[in-house]
Amino acid sequence: MPSTEKLLKEKKISEVVNARLIHTPSSTPVKNAVELMRRESSAYVVVADGKKISGMFTETDVIQKLLGRKVDWNAPIRDFMTKSPTVLHPGDSVGKAIDLMVEKMFYHVPLVDERGELVRILSVRTLIRFLAEFYPGEVYNLPPDPHQVADTAEGG
Repeated sequence: MPSTEKLLKEKKISEVVNARLIHTPSSTPVKNAVELMRRESSAYVVVADGKKISGMFTETDVIQKLLGRKVDWNAPIRDFMTKSPTVLHPGDSVGKAIDLMVEKMFYHVPLVDERGELVRILSVRTLIRFLAEFYPGEVYNLPPDPHQVADTAEGG
């Protein structure tokens, strides 16, 4: 079996990404974007006009920009999205994606082709599943830490 480092450098994002992609135009009312996220059980919406990405709208944006504020729910999503999001390419390595997501604390990164057009999304959940496939024994059979002390009855 190849080393983890080699695997992460050689494996391309296009080999691990799933097909799910939630997107909407920048003119979409913010209430519709939030409803789309709820309906799709999604923590993100890629904001794209045609195939060109203009932004990302995430659950963090909902919390920081909408909750507890007077908001015009009919205003376009472009007024609340994170503009010019960081993107990756399907040919980038899984290691590069992991490094970016850890450094920037991203849960979702849009993927664009050589023309800069939206093709997919990469989620941290997809990366976790990918890593679990290569190390199932380590992921699924970890014994409990005998020195761990739970602060609550539920262990959380």
